Amino acid sequence: MDLSLGRLSGFSNNASASGGIQRGVESSRAELITAGSSTEDSAAIPATRESTTQRPVMETGQANPLTPEEQAQVRELQKVDREVRAHEAAHRAAAGGLASGGSYTYQTGPDGRNYAVGGEVSISASSTGTPREKLQQAETIRRAALAPADPSSQDRQVAAQAAATAAQARIEISAAKHQEQTEQRKETAGQENRQNTQQVSNLSTLGRRAIASFEGVAGNSAMQSNPTSVDEII
Repeated sequence: MDLSLGRLSGFSNNASASGGIQRGVESSRAELITAGSSTEDSAAIPATRESTTQRPVMETGQANPLTPEEQAQVRELQKVDREVRAHEAAHRAAAGGLASGGSYTYQTGPDGRNYAVGGEVSISASSTGTPREKLQQAETIRRAALAPADPSSQDRQVAAQAAATAAQARIEISAAKHQEQTEQRKETAGQENRQNTQQVSNLSTLGRRAIASFEGVAGNSAMQSNPTSVDEII
């Protein structure tokens, strides 16, 4: 099962097709980015989806200086770029070996550079394994979802799902431990019963031997104490 953690542009919160989370930039931020630009300018800088290996690239041939509004837009795009990259880096670092890649969504600014305005990190989660393995994996996913300083509502939803999975794994672990303890108690009780039976058997054997010995001694004593007819005559 693959999950996605991160922020994705479109400037709205959207659920990813893979069932993970994709966090968009807030609407207020979108307004700041497009402030001072005409409708034609906004349409001329669409957001594009590219791999994490691509960095912002400066296009050549830019002759006209930026207006104050465009400079403000560039500064806001730079800020969003830093936040998005920090967000995805936090996801990847916390996910450890479960992180299997990711991508960024770029938007071209007035300066001709591409800025990351969204992104996601893929998390590979196995649905098999022992309860303890499921618990460890769920806890890792939860930490990865909440790792950024500003986890989105969908980040928190994934974290809640991971917490539920962890809780179920703990129940399974507890049930298995209880079953193991019950079997151990049964085995201990069986051993004690066998020991008690053996002790009773040993006592019975000793008792029979003692009775037999006592009867033998008593018989010999009786024979020695009976007087003979000769003794009586004398």
